[in-house]
Amino acid sequence: MPIRSSDKNDQQQFIPPTILASLIHYAEQQQWDYAAWFQNSGLDIAQIQQTQAVVSFSQLCDVVGQAMTTYQQPDLGLKLGSSEGLISMGILGFAMQSCKTVADALDIALRYHRISGSVLNIDFSIHADLCELEVTEPYPCNELKAFFYDELFSSIITCLNAMLGDHNDVISLELSYLASEYQQQYNDIFGCPIQFNSDKNIMRFSSSMLQRSLKNYSPANYATAIQICEQALKEIDRLNQVGYVHLLDHLIEQHLPERFEMQQAAEQLHISERHLRRQLLLEGLSFQQIRQNVLERKAKQLLGQNLSMSEISLQLGFSELREFRRAFKRWTGQAPSVYKQEIILLNA
Repeated sequence: MPIRSSDKNDQQQFIPPTILASLIHYAEQQQWDYAAWFQNSGLDIAQIQQTQAVVSFSQLCDVVGQAMTTYQQPDLGLKLGSSEGLISMGILGFAMQSCKTVADALDIALRYHRISGSVLNIDFSIHADLCELEVTEPYPCNELKAFFYDELFSSIITCLNAMLGDHNDVISLELSYLASEYQQQYNDIFGCPIQFNSDKNIMRFSSSMLQRSLKNYSPANYATAIQICEQALKEIDRLNQVGYVHLLDHLIEQHLPERFEMQQAAEQLHISERHLRRQLLLEGLSFQQIRQNVLERKAKQLLGQNLSMSEISLQLGFSELREFRRAFKRWTGQAPSVYKQEIILLNA
């Protein structure tokens, strides 16, 4: 039975936006005005909803913190996990449900945990007839500690319910923070004894649950889902391991049409502008050169689509069409209209 600890989040600067996508979906159901939460975040709501972007830990905390404060929702983590758990799991949740047994699903969850967007680490262990999932935080979560733990543990329960239907396998839950006025909600969701103000954050369940068969077992769905999970994990690893040039390339394009500045980049990377400038010098490119490369590449992509010059100019963040035309000619030696015509002729 292949069981292991989750891959660690310790070095991740960028995280999939799945928690924020779930938050937006939940906010829409509650008819909350969530746009203001993102105004100063540097994040694109549409990209978040389509989970096409990545976010930093500080961006995630800023948006969640605003949501909890604006609508006075200290139990927001419980609500998200119990109502949006499968949505937040995304393709990982689909892969888990396609497994043959709970043990297989748990192994997949631990292996691909990081693509779910969680900022916590999970360790699994077996003690006689008990299994333990111990959760720890690689980053100080501070006042959002309860949110992240509540969201993860309630998401686990939501997934177990989806995979097994009715069950009573969860034996106990320990949480390292104080009990709140929402004690009954914890009881309703977890259905087991809960110890608050513990030294650790641990969920225990019967080890016999590991051998239980899953009702949605599908080898074909499993194979497809695992392939997608593997690609997603490689992409997250790539973004968190490559040099600063590649990271900035991604951030500049992600923020278009906003003009993403070096100060914003330094803040997201948690380094000084001076240090970032030195690192770019070692890699042989300036911030301005990276921005120009992104805009040129993106312009060429958009010129190959059925868009007007004005639409392309706006998507790239130019205030006037003539500025875009001058810039494109400076980059390529050609007017954008000439480049577009060449593409049409090549594809004819």
